[in-house]
Amino acid sequence: MARTLGRRGRSRDRGGVPATASDDLAIRLVTAGEAASLIALIRRCYGDTYIDPDFYDDGVVGERLASGRLHSIGAFSTDGALVGHMGIRVRAHGGVTADAGMTLVDPDYRGRGVARRVSIGLAKQALALGLVGVHDYPVTVHAATQLLGAGIGIDTGLLIANLPADVAFQSMETPGRGTRSSSLMRWLPFGKAPARSVHLPERYRPRLEALYAEAGLSRRMLGAVPPDPARRAQLERSYDARRQILRIAVTEVGADLAARVVAETRHAADRGAIVAHADVPLSDAGAPSAVEALRSVGFSFAGLLPEYRAGDVLRLQWLSDAAPGAAAHVLATEATQAIEVYVLADRAALAAP
Repeated sequence: MARTLGRRGRSRDRGGVPATASDDLAIRLVTAGEAASLIALIRRCYGDTYIDPDFYDDGVVGERLASGRLHSIGAFSTDGALVGHMGIRVRAHGGVTADAGMTLVDPDYRGRGVARRVSIGLAKQALALGLVGVHDYPVTVHAATQLLGAGIGIDTGLLIANLPADVAFQSMETPGRGTRSSSLMRWLPFGKAPARSVHLPERYRPRLEALYAEAGLSRRMLGAVPPDPARRAQLERSYDARRQILRIAVTEVGADLAARVVAETRHAADRGAIVAHADVPLSDAGAPSAVEALRSVGFSFAGLLPEYRAGDVLRLQWLSDAAPGAAAHVLATEATQAIEVYVLADRAALAAP
């Protein structure tokens, strides 16, 4: 399914002059008063197809910037235009990590090292916020954002067909236009994470141990604990209509987990969901039994999210039988290719007798 990275073409500006890395750019936080500039950059990069429709609303973007829910690191040209961007989105439940993303580079400035300079600003901002790391989700329809974190971040998973088919990358040739696309899961460490105990499902134990070792995280690996039949599952759920994704956070594992998740998935499918993600807390002694229960109803390995929600989370994914196939993955490194092989093999194993 993967298409490996070939030689990257050089971007050119409007005058046809090969791009260089010598532009005099200012890297700083985007203010709430500059919300319109961020929206304009999104339009230059995505037209009207950006994944989050709220980012076309001046008021919403300004509020997120003003409240600190979004920390936007921008690259500004000498004439004050916003030409590059990355964001840190603070999650509602807090914690010592956040989600990174919204990597945007004006088509006329591509190939000049803009994203690399903004990524340095993002790292500095993450440290200023006291974060021990961020989770990033590079797309697989091109390799540019994958290469930004190569050698720094650790690829921990792959989210299959998690982006809508109508997302269009302006001035960029991408495979499978008009087809849903996928994203990698990547852990970018910036500080020392707390030492923790984790209960690892046996089927994924070698992979998770290898990821922990690569990330340098201090973890005491524990196994399964027999489930309490009287314990009831506790869930938080949300449905993203734009992405057609149901998100489930298992806050407490219980004997009725599979039945509860099936009910939620069916309800979301009636509303158009074709993908579901279920996050299992590895701090819960019932995590191994939860994984087996979820696999029995069609969920497979997506990836590891260290320090995501009061500790580490194992994300599993489900795709509807009606879900269209994802575009071929453009993968930049051997590590990303290895993750794809593992994720697709685990999904294929669901159909094995």
